[in-house]
Amino acid sequence: MSKTIAIFLIATLLTPCFAVVPDVDGPYKVGKRDLLAIMVPGNPEFSLEAAVSERGTVNYPILGEIPVEGLTVSQISEKIRASLIERKLLLQPTVSVDVKEYRSQSVTILGEIKDPGKLPLKGSEKLLDVIAEAGGLAPTAGEIHISRATSEGSQNIVVKTSELLIDTARNNPPVIAGDVIYVRPKETAQIFVSGEVVNEKSMPYIDGMTVYQAIIMSGGITRFGGKNKVKIKRTANGKEEIIPVNLSDIEKGKEKDIALLPNDQVIVGRRIL
Repeated sequence: MSKTIAIFLIATLLTPCFAVVPDVDGPYKVGKRDLLAIMVPGNPEFSLEAAVSERGTVNYPILGEIPVEGLTVSQISEKIRASLIERKLLLQPTVSVDVKEYRSQSVTILGEIKDPGKLPLKGSEKLLDVIAEAGGLAPTAGEIHISRATSEGSQNIVVKTSELLIDTARNNPPVIAGDVIYVRPKETAQIFVSGEVVNEKSMPYIDGMTVYQAIIMSGGITRFGGKNKVKIKRTANGKEEIIPVNLSDIEKGKEKDIALLPNDQVIVGRRIL
């Protein structure tokens, strides 16, 4: 293998592969149905509001149909200004163009959000901007999934809600027209109580919940249950841990009640008769 080919292969392997997406950091590009406000100070007859047609043009007095789709407002301003000078309609006009209503580009946000639906993009926006426009996250919000169609196929971007809110600078991706944002419901951690209790059950984990409280919420121990036969089965980092519990000592204040962790299993064994 030649040295040139080897260098090419190494460079290819080390180069990250990203989907080709539009320039999300550039200025907003005007599209069909956008409503533009065109102002020529001192010349009200040349100032107007006009919607971009399905042909991507605006109908401007005297100048006629002007193609504007895909241009920024500054490019449109300069285009109209140059045409007014070229036609000798005005000498040195000042022309400003603003997007009064964004209608051409939108994203859809669904799921655990206060006001789900389709939202117009107002230029270069990021995920948190869209969430704010949709009223904010619901208390039940979990992971956020952004589904995006690119020239190379579909792309799925996953953002953890906690990371978005805590480290926004690193976890707030830009959104582009056509994105579908789905805010999943957060997974509710459970506590499982089984064995010699009145009602074997799973229950939502509550921060600060103790083993004694979990047993009481399960109806208490049956007449066959042993207060010194209780254990907590806990799995952490792929390893299982068994924690023995003596309810009698907890009731007498000899031992401190043990705080549970999400997805702990509380098992009450049978006493020796």
